[in-house]
Amino acid sequence: MKLLQLMAKIPFFEKITNYERAPMAEYAQMYVASPGEAIIEKDALDNCFYVLLSGKGLVCVGRHAEPVATIKPGEFFGEVGFILNIPRTTWVFSEGVSALLRIDQTLLDNLDASTRSKVKDQIIIKLATTVTNFNAKS
Repeated sequence: MKLLQLMAKIPFFEKITNYERAPMAEYAQMYVASPGEAIIEKDALDNCFYVLLSGKGLVCVGRHAEPVATIKPGEFFGEVGFILNIPRTTWVFSEGVSALLRIDQTLLDNLDASTRSKVKDQIIIKLATTVTNFNAKS
């Protein structure tokens, strides 16, 4: 029940009803990352993406490189590798202790078509926003 209440406060889940969130909470994998732990390893293949519940994530192009971006609670990451089934393009490290929700293909397969569509819509919106922001800087 606590996870459902937390999910209700996260923008990623705001268009998903409590009824639709219930199976997500049931199948979701909670993960706690230690300070400095690699949540995503560059070049690794993985079939999931993450929603950061608490803490902070640091995105780095190289294992020992300076961060190029910061991930804040409520944001999600790892969606490119998840959608395209390609190796990860960056590292993501936990700054401090971070709590995450791991969403994989098994979880999506257990959702009804409407909920699955809403999850995919959130990913599409983020990808489109990223491209738009990148083009605005060019």
